[in-house]
Amino acid sequence: MAEPTIALELNEGTEGTPIWAAIDTGARWVGKDAVDGDLTDPFPAGAGDSDDAFFDNTTAPNDGELWNEKAGTDTQIDVAGRALNQNVLRALETGGSDGTSDPPELSAFDDATDAANRTNPTTTILTGTAGSSSISFVRAAETTAGAPGAGWGTQVHDGAPSVGNELDGNKVGEKVVCATALAASGNKLFAWAACAPHDSPAGLTTFVIALMYTFV
Repeated sequence: MAEPTIALELNEGTEGTPIWAAIDTGARWVGKDAVDGDLTDPFPAGAGDSDDAFFDNTTAPNDGELWNEKAGTDTQIDVAGRALNQNVLRALETGGSDGTSDPPELSAFDDATDAANRTNPTTTILTGTAGSSSISFVRAAETTAGAPGAGWGTQVHDGAPSVGNELDGNKVGEKVVCATALAASGNKLFAWAACAPHDSPAGLTTFVIALMYTFV
C-alpha cells in the first residue's frame, strides 16, 4: 500500500453548490468586511467579555471572516463559521490508488514541523486563554455524512463545542477523529470555525491545520 496523496481544500462556493479550491497562500481569519488584496486586518479583540465573538462570515453579526489568501484573487469562504453547513473544508485523496489504514484525524499545530512530529501546541490561539476557559479558539466537526448538529451552531467562546471538537494538537478529545478511514479517491468533509475571546493576542498569529493518518 502506498502513501495516500491528500489535499486540503476550501469551499469558495455555497453550501448547495460547492466550488472546491486548494488552500493557496493560506486560510486566513480576518476582521469583518475584508476585501481582496487587503487581508492584513486580524480580528480586533474586544475589551470585555461581552465582546467575545466568532468569525461567522456572512452570518449576522459578521464579526469576522475566513478567506483563501492567494497569489491571485483572494476569496472569502462564506460557508465557514457556526452556520450548519456540511461543505466548508475538504480532505481529498487525489492519488486514486490507496487510502488511509484507519480513520484520519484533523487538528491544528504551531507549525508544519510540530504537525509532522505531533508535538502539542504552545500558540495561544490553540491552547486557549482565560477568556476562552483554556479552550482552543479553533474548532471543527466532521460533516462527511451530513451537516453538523445544532450544537455546532450554539457553541460559545469559553466552552468546548457539544458537536465537533476544539483543535489543539494530538490530544484526546481536542482533535476531530473521522468515523471511518479515507478511501482512495475519497474525501472527508468538515465544518470549521474560530472565535476571538476578549483577551486574545493582538496582531497576526500563524498556525497549521493538519490531517493525521496512517497507511501500510
